Amino acid sequence: MCGEGVRHGRALGNPGGASRPLGTGRTLGPVDAHTLRVLEFEKVLTLLAAETAFSLGRELALELRPATTFTEALQHQTLTAEARLLDQQGIDLSFAGARDIRATIHAAAIGQALDPSDLVEAASTLKAAWRARQTLERVRSRVAALAAVTDGVSDFRRFTDAVDEAITARGEVADAASETLAATRRERRIAQERLDQRAQAALADAIRRGIAQEALLTERNGRKVIPIKSDHRGQIAGIVHDVSSSGATVFLEPVGVVETGNQVRELQLAEEREVRRVLQRLTAILGDREQEAQESLLALARLDVLHAKVRLARRWKAALPPPGDAASWLAAGGASVLVRARHPLLRGAVVPIDVEVGGAFQGVVVTGPNTGGKTVALKTLGLLTLMAQAGLPLPCEERSRLVVYERVYADIGDEQSIEQSLSTFSSHMRNITGILERAVPGTLVLLDELGAGTDPTEGAALARAILETLLERGCTIVATTHHGELKALAHSDPRLRNASVEFDVETLSPTYHLTIGLPGQSNAIAIARRLGLDEGVLTLAQGQLAPEHFELEQLLGEIRQERSAAAEARGREEAARREAEDLRLALAERRDRVEQERAAILQAAHDEAEDELAAVRRELEQLRRRAAHQTFDRQAAEDTLRQLDANLSRLAARARPQRRQPQPTPATREIGPGDNVHVRDIPQSGEALSAIGEDGRVEVQFGGLRMKVSVDRIDRVESSPRSQSGGPVVVPASRATTPIEIDLRGKRADEALEECEVYLDDAFRAGLPFVRIIHGKGTGALRAAIRQALAGHPLVRRYESAGPREGGEGVTVVVLAG
Repeated sequence: MCGEGVRHGRALGNPGGASRPLGTGRTLGPVDAHTLRVLEFEKVLTLLAAETAFSLGRELALELRPATTFTEALQHQTLTAEARLLDQQGIDLSFAGARDIRATIHAAAIGQALDPSDLVEAASTLKAAWRARQTLERVRSRVAALAAVTDGVSDFRRFTDAVDEAITARGEVADAASETLAATRRERRIAQERLDQRAQAALADAIRRGIAQEALLTERNGRKVIPIKSDHRGQIAGIVHDVSSSGATVFLEPVGVVETGNQVRELQLAEEREVRRVLQRLTAILGDREQEAQESLLALARLDVLHAKVRLARRWKAALPPPGDAASWLAAGGASVLVRARHPLLRGAVVPIDVEVGGAFQGVVVTGPNTGGKTVALKTLGLLTLMAQAGLPLPCEERSRLVVYERVYADIGDEQSIEQSLSTFSSHMRNITGILERAVPGTLVLLDELGAGTDPTEGAALARAILETLLERGCTIVATTHHGELKALAHSDPRLRNASVEFDVETLSPTYHLTIGLPGQSNAIAIARRLGLDEGVLTLAQGQLAPEHFELEQLLGEIRQERSAAAEARGREEAARREAEDLRLALAERRDRVEQERAAILQAAHDEAEDELAAVRRELEQLRRRAAHQTFDRQAAEDTLRQLDANLSRLAARARPQRRQPQPTPATREIGPGDNVHVRDIPQSGEALSAIGEDGRVEVQFGGLRMKVSVDRIDRVESSPRSQSGGPVVVPASRATTPIEIDLRGKRADEALEECEVYLDDAFRAGLPFVRIIHGKGTGALRAAIRQALAGHPLVRRYESAGPREGGEGVTVVVLAG
């Protein structure tokens, strides 16, 4: 490894120079290098590596290999699914500051003092690992497997805090790193100022005497010197440190500044010794915990790879694995089903394919013209299988289902070699020979152009024998071919099924659609005719074919047309269903808008009537007060009062909330726990928690609110499978006269709240626009409890304290919902 991995001259921090193991070895096992190459698995890993945040994560990504057991594959996909769940919930793991510090950790372990920059990188990386652990620990109940990755992350806050205190943002050792360093630097600064002053004084004296070459202080070998004309060298005592190239100037340290310069130099050396001691102290903190630091680093790199998988899933719009779900679509056996699968390496408008193999049918034989997409379909199935077993996201629909295979082998492409004297046929046979030697039950075998490159008759016979041998061994097979004999074999052998890729003869281009259940048509003569081949040649060619060939081609064409018509019909049916659903939603939305408008109109009328009622009441009160102090016509006053009383009654009726009248219902209905009940004037349905009590009420849960509801307010009851009522319960229809106020003084809070709940329910049913709750002033505890219950009550629109003359803070006036 280059760059970070060899900073201290030891590859990856290993004293012997060998790379340390990462926990993801490159042993290929049942999935050989040839299969990984022809299925382009390593190209997918390159895309994954590009999404990582730091170099060690990239290294782990490139070393990723498919699992060979269901348990291991499920573990990989569980981690990916939980990482996607974390991303879906907006919880982000930050890898800022993460570096590959394996070499730094090893250098610290062997006692090599680290540079400040190395210490800062190590601290920032271990901080990132600790942050990740803390983040995942908070959500461990939701992402247990992902949180377990960070169990190997250790707490290095003693080290990171010490580095933050000792090293500045510019990568220098700070004065605060030690008291000795701070004192030494302070003394050095004082001595340096004293040296500068004496040197400037010596320079001024030399200038005054005319022996200075120029008015400039300079340094030679770390000492302060002044440029003196060589002719006047003997006129000033001091030490010569340098001579100009022309010999005209000597650079002399005056004897008066030598001792001060010595003091500055001694303090500089003391400072350097103290800086080394600080760096060694910090290095030792890290080096003493080498194994823990390496494990923390590896855990952070594993999280980086999982984060890269999530980013790749977003780029591919991958449906699998769904966030938090790895078990519903990954299986140990049965059929692999890919729905609208896309090859992840293709660009542009990719045509998705549907493939099913395994289960009832052990193998699939795909036929069709060249460039029709047979090999792409074969690679898509093989590559997505390997990706699933490696814990990678899959670009297909959520309805897909993948089986984990113990071994996966593929023979795809033309690997003829002049150097090795291998023809196309020889290269295929060499690969297939190796596959047959290792194929066991639970093996997925992918064979491209089986039996090609040799005599058609012998090639077909050999291809048939290979298929039958693999079937007998319990392998799952997908093979592409041009041999008609293999179409017949797939038709007659119940373990196989035909499949084909479609070709548009009119445009001479493939459609890339894979059709399961039908063999491919032979389009050679049609294509030749389309390309302008002489008609006489075509007629002669057709004469060489048996009549059964044309009958088969015609039958296949008719079947394809019927399938296409059926698919169009299903599409129209689905479109009609979607249209009906859209219409239903639109009507529901329109109904909701009408209901909201109706409620708004009623509320506006109700508010207006309340305002008018208040005005009339004020006018009536004023008249009564004037009547008590004035002489007036008794008959006229009585007429006025009667008129005002009539207006008051009319306005009170208008101000009363207009409640929807219940629909006529039977005299009795059955209610049990678990039934869904619809309560008048409450917009959401609730769940009955009890049967009807002796007080004629049912306990109902509305979301997070639980309340008792009188049965005559229940408009509709819907039975629930969870209902466990012991027998029929009679719901009577009754209504009692309810007073305008209730006195709760002297009661305990729980008794008062229960009576208040019953009273509010009765008042609402009685149609009262508002009520008064008398709770007294006292300590205010009862008032607070009652108002807290009123704050979230569904039957209460608002509440306020009564007027000063009507009880003040000892009475709460409650306006009921209308």
